[in-house]
Amino acid sequence: MKQATVILILLAFFIQGCGLNEREKSLQKKQVELSQKEQQLLIWEQRLKIREQELNNAKQYLDSAKQQIDTTYNPLLIGSWTVKMTCTETTCDGSAIGDTKTERWEIADNGKNIIVKAYSGIVLIRVYTGSYKNKVVRITDEKPNSGVLISATLNYISDTRMDGLREINQKDCKIVYGLVMERAK
Repeated sequence: MKQATVILILLAFFIQGCGLNEREKSLQKKQVELSQKEQQLLIWEQRLKIREQELNNAKQYLDSAKQQIDTTYNPLLIGSWTVKMTCTETTCDGSAIGDTKTERWEIADNGKNIIVKAYSGIVLIRVYTGSYKNKVVRITDEKPNSGVLISATLNYISDTRMDGLREINQKDCKIVYGLVMERAK
């Protein structure tokens, strides 16, 4: 009887030991599978980071291209414009609020700057240079007289209409004109 008990105990340990080996093999197999899945996830994560960087680079390129287009050129500005000016503010002698005058402005682009030639009749009276950005043209007198700075800010509304302000700043006074511009016919 003692022998049978010992055999049963040894048999129980043996059977239990076989189960441990099976469980250990199963656990090792699961660890290998987890390790492989972890490696796959790391590879996917690296691919996503690379793709995200490519998308960011493409976005920056498109943004810079759009900004370049917005800041340097609008082909619809080019041409002849009739400019009606009305004095809206003045502190200078010889000028009064409500004074009006009309000029013809020829707008061109040299690739870097906006060039505006102002004519009174057929006489060229002034040349402005400036820039275009976010639908706004900012120009200043190309060759200002000493002590006089003339500048204008034009708001692009459509291919046939703009408006804005023209300022004449002298040493002791200032004149501001409201501008209404229409494409010359």
